[in-house]
Amino acid sequence: MEKPKKPSNELSQAQVQRQDLRLFAVLAAPEEDFLRQSAELEADPLFARLCAPGPDGVAPVIRKRLPGATYAFALACGDEALASAAGAGGGAGEWLAARPEMLALARRAGLENFEKYFLETSAFTPASAARACGLTPAEASALKSFADAFIMAHEHIAPAALPSLYLRCAATVSAEGGKLSAAYTHPSYLRGAYCVDRRALARLVKSGGLSGAEAARASALAARAQRLAWRRAGFHRVISALLEAQAGFLLRQSGLKPLTQRELASRTGLDPATVSRLIAAKTLITPWGEELKLQSLLLAKNAFIIDRIKEILGAGNRKFTDSEVMEALRNKYGLRVSRRSVNLYRAKL
Repeated sequence: MEKPKKPSNELSQAQVQRQDLRLFAVLAAPEEDFLRQSAELEADPLFARLCAPGPDGVAPVIRKRLPGATYAFALACGDEALASAAGAGGGAGEWLAARPEMLALARRAGLENFEKYFLETSAFTPASAARACGLTPAEASALKSFADAFIMAHEHIAPAALPSLYLRCAATVSAEGGKLSAAYTHPSYLRGAYCVDRRALARLVKSGGLSGAEAARASALAARAQRLAWRRAGFHRVISALLEAQAGFLLRQSGLKPLTQRELASRTGLDPATVSRLIAAKTLITPWGEELKLQSLLLAKNAFIIDRIKEILGAGNRKFTDSEVMEALRNKYGLRVSRRSVNLYRAKL
């Protein structure tokens, strides 16, 4: 006699499949849709309550900025779009006029201190920030107020008002002292990723602070925030891995190294299909000011070997045999390639 199927298992699997499909939809969404989803979530009054401390002093949803989230101060969308996003009133004109002065203060503070004291959501005193950043308390207060207003305006710019550069370019890369750093130029990465504290959410529900309908919607909003966070955090891991793998190329010390999409996925701990969706149609600005597709930083091993063979064949005026090319590849580049493979690569040339 057949054992009856357990409906609870089927329901559980169906829930997992629905969640996977929702995550897939977020990962595959075009940038405009992703920005719209983020803006809708941030604008929800109930979500704002989830980001505030609950009865026990812990917020169910915590926002953590990604390293390099200096988008608002690295590049700007244009005064007209910013003033429009800031709303009516004289405030927008005032802080737009103050931007050069505030940028100078941010540079004086230094990137690390600026992110710690002026971009983080944690509380700070002007005196402590001033001491750490080499500013006066008045300058620290002014910079904090400016940063808050400027960032808020950036976050409320409609995707349609953004230049196309901001929808395709993920970050600008700079090189100082032989080290690479990336400042995000894309507004969806400015606010950082969300961390959902399920226990804090459960305590908020049990406290009676939410109605039954609000409790159900709060859980759905938290799950939505988590999906958006996966895309942001995953993309940050991809960018970091690319900079690490191709540091020589971006520092103009060497050419591109062999790096496949599957290898990049292994470095980040993500699925290759996820990596493919995250980097599709995205670009970055190199330390020398060129805009490059992220895909162009990947190089198949075959293409790398062919480039090395080109270098060997062009190194002298004499002709090289396949065996000599094979030896040169091993001795100079540490590549073990058979003579037959060398012959096939040369035929492609």
